[in-house]
Amino acid sequence: MPRLLLALLLALPCLPACTRKTSDRDLQWVTPYQAIERINQAPDLLGKAPRSVWVDPRTPVHFAQGHVPGAVSLPFPSMTAEAETRLAGYDTFFVYGTSWEDTISKAASKRLMELGFDNVYTLEGGLAAWKKDGNPVETGVPAPTAP
Repeated sequence: MPRLLLALLLALPCLPACTRKTSDRDLQWVTPYQAIERINQAPDLLGKAPRSVWVDPRTPVHFAQGHVPGAVSLPFPSMTAEAETRLAGYDTFFVYGTSWEDTISKAASKRLMELGFDNVYTLEGGLAAWKKDGNPVETGVPAPTAP
């Protein structure tokens, strides 16, 4: 009994700060075509269509040079502080980086999962695959965030 009590007392400070642990095995990869299909998914039996969002964890400079239309710029370093506010109201998340070798999309997808987000998908090949498939790309700076 004393060991159990000690374990509970040691775990209490961790409760608000602890997050789920993730690994590369937890990533759900999608191609650009699969992502578009999921975004255009028909509403469920209750008439509710999933609200999807593209998440760009790259720097604002890379975002301005080209991004998926409608993407939310959420640079990886600020992802913990801003994710909940910036992604509120969405229930499906598509994260992408620059190319196949870019590790930021994997890290950002895992970060979102650790923060408690579900339905997180990582785009295979990143923006390079998106463009290669003939999908549109926007340029310009991220829209200002609401106060």
